[in-house]
Amino acid sequence: MKTSIEFINHASVIIKKDKISILSDPWFEGDAFHKGWNLLHETKELEIKEILNKVTHIWISHEHPDHFSVLFFKKFKSDIIRNSIEIFFQKTKDKRVFNFLKNQEFNCRELEINNEFKLSNNFSITCLKDGFYDSALLVNAEGEKILNLNDCEINSQKRINEIKEKTGQVDVLLTQFSFAAWKGGKKNIKWRKEAAKEKIETIKLQIKNFRPNYTIPFASFIYFSNFENSYLNDSINRPKDLLNELKDTSSNLTIMKPHDVLGGKEQNISNVEAINFWEHKYNNINKKKLNYFEQISFEKISDNFKLYCQRIEKNNNIWFMEIIRFLSPISVFKPVIVELSDLKINIEFDYLKKKIFKSNKNPQIIMKSESLDFLFKNNFGFDTLTVNGCFEEKVSGGFVYSTKSLAVENLNNLGINITPKIFFNYTIIKLFLERLSKVSKKIKYKNS
Repeated sequence: MKTSIEFINHASVIIKKDKISILSDPWFEGDAFHKGWNLLHETKELEIKEILNKVTHIWISHEHPDHFSVLFFKKFKSDIIRNSIEIFFQKTKDKRVFNFLKNQEFNCRELEINNEFKLSNNFSITCLKDGFYDSALLVNAEGEKILNLNDCEINSQKRINEIKEKTGQVDVLLTQFSFAAWKGGKKNIKWRKEAAKEKIETIKLQIKNFRPNYTIPFASFIYFSNFENSYLNDSINRPKDLLNELKDTSSNLTIMKPHDVLGGKEQNISNVEAINFWEHKYNNINKKKLNYFEQISFEKISDNFKLYCQRIEKNNNIWFMEIIRFLSPISVFKPVIVELSDLKINIEFDYLKKKIFKSNKNPQIIMKSESLDFLFKNNFGFDTLTVNGCFEEKVSGGFVYSTKSLAVENLNNLGINITPKIFFNYTIIKLFLERLSKVSKKIKYKNS
């Protein structure tokens, strides 16, 4: 293979051919998802500067912080600008990431979905959309095709067929290899193990259909790093597991450690050395210092709840939401009751009525006060909570019930506002309800 792929960290690789070199999803240090994730291995500042001296472009797959690291772009802003590095991001309705980069004076470009974009006569890229947030990147370097799926949920024959129609057979596949979100709470180990197994089966299905010569598992080199979610580490897939589970596939499974290179004149790969490197990291997870949440007062939470209500009112039609709440056969936009374990109180809040108060009613979910405060302060707060998993259900169905109210800002972030026009976004709403239904079924594993 003439095109080279250098593994850097987590979901970050450099794909290089001649004078073009694209760095993907640079998250190299610090926590992500509100003190919920940390890297198994952090990249040193000097290494990062050296990397930025040799890349021509950066591609960001989506705005989750383990792919779009604000810390990285602020800390290495001068290096990126000095080296005239162009940044690519998928074209979205909200343009939040693109506008952030523009405001920081970066040279950035929006990629039209499914449209091939040529960087040179023999090097092109195509951005492919998946789900709510994610995107994949197909690189075609002089006929060699590299498909970076990162977190994309290409896990059914139907979705694979849709993607393959645009990509055809590929030479190299890069794909996520372990689960990356809440899986039903501490007692629901059955779901966690099933989620890990499903990732393996997804990779098998992808290999069978895309028929890559090489498969690089990546985008999962993290550990759940909070006291509240560290139990999730008990079932995550490790690279060594993949070798045994995928040994009968037609692809060369290529485990890579930082700065390993596949292809090109400087190829340097060894599954044995890479697995030994990562096993040492995984075996030391329990020795790493965990993140903890601070205690936030009810008064401060109440103040930030006002900001939360203002955002929802600004981006949605409250009157229309109240009608839906009253008439809909699906329970949506209802008041939510949360137990704050550190404050030892239950809080009930209703953003349509703009009311928040201490309650004696039974809560749907339980979390720390800082998690609820974070949710109120940030329009991506609930999305973060579902990924970092720093909460538990208090009653059966509590998470699904809460999601039907708290996910409103997830939709807003996609450019979907709760107004009469929402009926024109039927496809997205259908996808949202289908995913919620799947979660509901998985939670039933609890205590079984």
